[in-house]
Amino acid sequence: MYAWFDKVFLLNDADKKLKAWDLIQNWEWYYFLVLGEEISFPEVYNTIYSSDINFTKVYSWLLSEKAIELIHWMVYERYTTYKNVIKFFLDSETEKLLAKEIKVNKKNKSYSTTIWEYNIQWDWSHQTLIVLPDIRSYKNIIWENKNNWIFLYSLDTQNIKNTNRWKIKTGNESLIYTTSSEIFQDYKNLKEIFFIEPQKWYYAAQQDPRYKVGTVLEKIWENYKAKITTINSEELF
Repeated sequence: MYAWFDKVFLLNDADKKLKAWDLIQNWEWYYFLVLGEEISFPEVYNTIYSSDINFTKVYSWLLSEKAIELIHWMVYERYTTYKNVIKFFLDSETEKLLAKEIKVNKKNKSYSTTIWEYNIQWDWSHQTLIVLPDIRSYKNIIWENKNNWIFLYSLDTQNIKNTNRWKIKTGNESLIYTTSSEIFQDYKNLKEIFFIEPQKWYYAAQQDPRYKVGTVLEKIWENYKAKITTINSEELF
């Protein structure tokens, strides 16, 4: 089914109702995310004809168009594989991810939060992303009631990560604190990004796919037309 190490194949004569963000199923155990026609080097992939294998659509809009665009960009710019990038966005056990789906819960409250001496106003009309260098920074600078936002970091269980992915995708969470490893989310309506201590050395991932967090945030800013602000502690004291 899969082409080489990339886990991407070319499907000809597919149902035209499929879109580049649908989840499709083959038999009982194979799930595939439709990435669309913007796959790099399609000539190297195996071709599968829909008349030979029965595909059914399991879920529409599993990832948004903006998330798919970021996945393509990561593959092109980081010289890596789709297999390595998609793991940032989705649980490999698709059934467990789908089981955590939640309903949209609309809220209209406004709040403020403070990072050192910097005050951030936010509300539930859009999403605000605050990227921190590590969990220690989060514990040191965040003092207010933590019930109004979520904090994402790599040591969360996969169950918690799946729940938070749906909260972000549906817009049920408006203020999102995260360390660098968890910035790859399917944001609903991201409008503001705050990049804390951008000079920190661990904002660069050394394993495939290698990336610098600042560069990825610039691409996210471009995709969502979000405002991005850097905050350095030395400038606030």
